[in-house]
Amino acid sequence: MLPLPPLYPVTDASRPEPLSAQIRRLGEAGFPLVQFRGKPLDAKAQWTELRAALADAAANGGWPFICVNDRADLAMLAAQEGLAPWGLHLGQGDLPAAEALRLPGLGRCHIGASTHAPAEWEAADTACDHAGVGPFRGTATKSDHAAPIGLEGLRAGCTALRAQGLTPIAIGGLGPADAAACFEAGAEALAMVGEVHRSADPATLGWEVQRARWRVRPPFRPGQGVVILGGSGAGKSTLGRRLAKRLALPFRDLDDVIEADQGLPVNAIFAQRGEGAFRALEAALLPTLMASPAVVALGGGAWETPANREAVAAAGFAPLWLAEPPLRAWERVGRDPRRPLAQDRSAFMARCAARAAAWSLAPALLPFGRGPEDLVSALMAAW
Repeated sequence: MLPLPPLYPVTDASRPEPLSAQIRRLGEAGFPLVQFRGKPLDAKAQWTELRAALADAAANGGWPFICVNDRADLAMLAAQEGLAPWGLHLGQGDLPAAEALRLPGLGRCHIGASTHAPAEWEAADTACDHAGVGPFRGTATKSDHAAPIGLEGLRAGCTALRAQGLTPIAIGGLGPADAAACFEAGAEALAMVGEVHRSADPATLGWEVQRARWRVRPPFRPGQGVVILGGSGAGKSTLGRRLAKRLALPFRDLDDVIEADQGLPVNAIFAQRGEGAFRALEAALLPTLMASPAVVALGGGAWETPANREAVAAAGFAPLWLAEPPLRAWERVGRDPRRPLAQDRSAFMARCAARAAAWSLAPALLPFGRGPEDLVSALMAAW
């Protein structure tokens, strides 16, 4: 199934804050995915806001991902300008998912659907990879919603969608108090509108919902090896060392292993042999680090290589994306001479945006502004 963050915020056009500003604010708070819902604004106003939000995200490392609600036409316009959104969410009366994927520039979009009843849960469109299940209860943000399905309906819908390989999202009037029950019922994420925008501290709201999902479904098992991936400057090595200590497992940094094996620092390997040679070294040495359980930190580009992803799966290690906003990572490591790919801000952000699709194939660890010790403590408390 498609990994999704535990809390999926949705924009609210009834608020005075522009939709593009809402998305920027939520991205800065630490949310990697936001749904752009523009109703009841007219098409011109929606396009202006969507275009601004996508351009802003592109300039900041592709963060956050943006999923467009209903408006396949606007998503296609954005794609024609080189600003293709992460995804498109379609209602039962909207364009069929398979047809949406045929639109110019949208072939790689993640398609979500809204489902409300057994007939929709049990015969989901196979072109979708995720789907909303609800409404859990009535909500003021969507006056034309279907009849609420409650916890039993949510459980039935999640079970049916998971059996078809779709990631289920609980929708409709949800708050943080619902998180544990919804995750236990099988939801992978909770979509929220009003609760997110009313919150004085959305980052803490996201953090608490993430902890609730970890308590229901811990990201890894006791004794299982863990691979930490993500961008340069995300803090993978720092987190990995602390997590390994708490798990009583060895810690291995793939870049450090390559340097020791070659007798050269990473920047010298890049300079003398090129990036291709470095990627080959990553693929050759990574399997040797996973012969027994350990915590392994990868370099920023390692997860793009399919052979590395396959090696992690074959070893039975749990991959975890340390999903730090790229702007925060740049502030930590920008122009560090030891990091050959962190010398130019625009290039750094473009590289983050290009790699984000691969990183998002792994479940995310979302710091929401917290340090590695807080992350480790929350992970350990999940067992």
